[in-house]
Amino acid sequence: MASKMDVSVLVTQMHETLSTIHETIAFLSATGHDERLDELERRRDSTIQSLIAAFSAESESLNQKRKLERDEIAERRRVEDEERERRRRAEDEELAARDRKQDEVRDGKLQEETGEIEEETDVLMSQVEEEAERVVEDGKERLKTLEEKRRELNRLIDEQLKMPLPATLTRARRGTRTNSFMRPVVAAESS
Repeated sequence: MASKMDVSVLVTQMHETLSTIHETIAFLSATGHDERLDELERRRDSTIQSLIAAFSAESESLNQKRKLERDEIAERRRVEDEERERRRRAEDEELAARDRKQDEVRDGKLQEETGEIEEETDVLMSQVEEEAERVVEDGKERLKTLEEKRRELNRLIDEQLKMPLPATLTRARRGTRTNSFMRPVVAAESS
């Protein structure tokens, strides 16, 4: 009997074990976990959708804010550029006016110095012309005096040329006598 009991106890234990296995499997395969998982997935998806919607709204707001900021910066830069361009034009105009004034002063100085040089040169040229006239007049007077002197000299030369020539002296010669004194004279005459 003891061995029979052993089998019946074993069978009872086997039934209890199978029943526990069945309950455990039933517990494990219960829909409660699935429902909880589904709920968690729904909350996750909903939360993510809310985050995405909030992010999109925030992005749209941020983009509008950034666009407004960029538009304000662009407008400020445009105004600054216009102001800088206005200042540059004013500076260029001031420089051009200063340059014109300097050129006018320089031109005036050039005209003044040119006029002075022309006046000085005119005076000097007049002096040289007067001196040249005096030299020419003096030269004419000297030439006139020299011409008169030349005429006088020509007249004197003409008078001298028109004067009768002196008669040649002839000497009597002695042909028989030779004079040693006469020889050189004869020799000189013959040469």
